[in-house]
Amino acid sequence: MALAIEKYHEEKAKLKGLGLRKICEEAKKEYFKQKGITVKLNHNTLWNHVNGRTVSRAVFNREKSWLTLDETSEVIAYIIETAEMGFGLDQLRLKEHVDEICRARYGSTFPDKGVGRCWTGRFVSRNSDRLHRYTARPLHDVRGKAANPEMKKCWYNIVDDVQMHGDDGLPIAPECTWAMDEVGFQANRDEGVAKIIGAKGKKVQYQQQSGTRENITVLATVGGDGSALPPAVLYAGKGYMVKWKQENPANAS
Repeated sequence: MALAIEKYHEEKAKLKGLGLRKICEEAKKEYFKQKGITVKLNHNTLWNHVNGRTVSRAVFNREKSWLTLDETSEVIAYIIETAEMGFGLDQLRLKEHVDEICRARYGSTFPDKGVGRCWTGRFVSRNSDRLHRYTARPLHDVRGKAANPEMKKCWYNIVDDVQMHGDDGLPIAPECTWAMDEVGFQANRDEGVAKIIGAKGKKVQYQQQSGTRENITVLATVGGDGSALPPAVLYAGKGYMVKWKQENPANAS
């Protein structure tokens, strides 16, 4: 529609410009070239736009939104911050947070039930350039409390110093550099899969949980030269069973 409005003003300046229907057709073709998407444009809607009788859908939706632009930015920042700390919001907790903001601003005029049942899903969709829904992986609460900016900065400074200087003042060769990471999961987990909201672009989103359940741990080790060791699987057991090594394509130990 924005292309059609722009073309309308261009044609209006001409002695014999195109009609509204022709302008809509030209705008549809131009938009298809740019985006590869075919849209429908009504010449009556175009006429209302150029005469100030209607507003764009984005402006209309923004005006009827419960949150202002500043509040929306604050809510998005809060979602990302809590997710980074391992306390990601699910849709119910997000709704409770937004309801508190709206009740503080609207008072008794705000509905008792709060925002609608589908509001949080639409909120994430509208802000999909910054937010995404993840299936959370459990993170022990003790580890989560240690994951703060100062601790991370100190850790990376130590790693950088060791990597660049080593024990004898010389950089450590890639083939002598190894990194190991671990991931834990709970066997026979029956409380359901948690869906939480976090910043877009993350491969894994963790969620802090208490350590009352036994975890199975998988260790992965990768070298700086691209090589890798077979993964190791750690879990409680009184004895080793031969069948555990069957159907083991990764040759895990």
